[in-house]
Amino acid sequence: MTLKADRDALIEAAAGWQGVANEFAKAKTDLSLGDGRGSAFGGLATLANINAQHDDFVSDMIAALSNGRQTMSDIAQALIDTAKDFGATDTDVSDTFHGSDGTPS
Repeated sequence: MTLKADRDALIEAAAGWQGVANEFAKAKTDLSLGDGRGSAFGGLATLANINAQHDDFVSDMIAALSNGRQTMSDIAQALIDTAKDFGATDTDVSDTFHGSDGTPS
């Protein structure tokens, strides 16, 4: 069995995942503007505890976006590392385990 990979496609995929990570980071920044501002809904909203629910929701969403951004960045880095390996640019690995065309020896 021969395993082949398209190095350029891996790099392109990594850029896509990093783009998603960047979008998550932007959404987190935008959402941070409302963090801790549940009281902005007014006195009646505070009496109904909407302010605390808003603050909890926004805090949870900020944490989720932060975790998601890290996960997307990790996937992008894994694809880049794979592209380097298949592209024979990681000489420590490729020289030992791969032929000159990037396929396993």
